[in-house]
Formats: sequence, C-alpha cells, structure tokens
Amino acid sequence: MEGKSQLTEGIPTHRHFEIERMNALTDGVFAIVLTLLVLELKLPEKDESILVLLRNDWHVFLAWLISFLAIARFWLVHHSVTAGMRQCHTVTLALNFAVLGAVSLVPFSADIIGTERVAEPWSTVVFAANIGLLSLTVGLMARHAVREPHLLHPDQPVTVLGLHRVHHLYLLPTIALAAALLAFVQPYLAIGVLTAEFLLFGWSGSRRR
Repeated sequence: MEGKSQLTEGIPTHRHFEIERMNALTDGVFAIVLTLLVLELKLPEKDESILVLLRNDWHVFLAWLISFLAIARFWLVHHSVTAGMRQCHTVTLALNFAVLGAVSLVPFSADIIGTERVAEPWSTVVFAANIGLLSLTVGLMARHAVREPHLLHPDQPVTVLGLHRVHHLYLLPTIALAAALLAFVQPYLAIGVLTAEFLLFGWSGSRRR
C-alpha cells in the first residue's frame, strides 16, 4: 500500500482536457454577446428627423459604448489568462462557464441603462453589480491558473496572472461597489468611474505589452 501511494503521489486527480474547445466556446459566446449589444441599437418609429431621434436616444448609444468597452476589456483579460494554458480540467471548465454566465448578462444590464437611462440609480447599480460579478469570476479563473501551474506552459510566467488575480478579485469589485453606491448621488459620475477603469486598464495593458 505504501508503494502504491508513493507511485500515485503528485499525480493530478482531475481528468485533463485540451484547452482549444474551451477557448472556442468562449470566443463564440463573447461574439454573440457583442452582436446582441448591437441589436439593441434601435430608433423609435416616429415622424421626426434622424438627428432628432439620435439626440433623444443618445443614452442607448452610450449604453452600447460602455458595454462594448466592458466586453472587450474582459475578453482581453480572459485571453491573457488562457493564452498560457496548455490544458484544463473540470474545475477550469466550471470557472470558465461562470465567466460566460456573467458575460451573458451584460446585454441585459446594458439594456437597463439604455431603457431607464443613467439618471435612474438602480440601472447603474445593476450594471455595476454585473461588472463586479464578471470581475470576480475572471479573478477566480486567474487564481486557479496560478494555483495549478501544471496547467500552464512551462515557460509561462505567473506574474501577469498574479496581477489579474489581485485586480479582479479585489480592486475592480471594490470599484464596482463604489460605483453602485455613487449611483444614488451622482449616477453619471458612477458610470464615468467604471468607464475610466475600462480605458485605464486597456492603456496600462498596452504599456505592459
């Protein structure tokens, strides 16, 4: 029995899979979500000029822009986390489905902003909660990759994964919570805080690359 335990020691208990199918599913879901965001861009059927309709419904386009930036931002993070992975197992797949579940809610939370307008505090609260949940799922996936280095390519550094873990498990959820509370006082500023984080993250990421 002792010899058998020594032979099995250090062998992963999970069944491992190739990473390509998980990434293909993820890219497909992100693409569908981006398409759904565009489908929400509709002008009311009124006997008015296009410019007047665009002016009256500017909040719909604002919701699309913010949501597009959010989806693009989280796709970049997900790509950064999974690009260095050579295999995955059931826990990885479960965490990835959690990410996709949070991503699939973005068209809904964005539509609330477009319909109820930013001035309605609860619309911003719902969107901020969606972003916070999405950040937590991505952060958990980054932490999962850091804790199981056998899933990574041998030459893959864990520094970037560690940064994503800290940023998305702690920093961005805190920002999302602050934006949700700020929405009851300054709703436009609350949306501005989230948008600034999306833009600053993209800028800092490009500098690191």
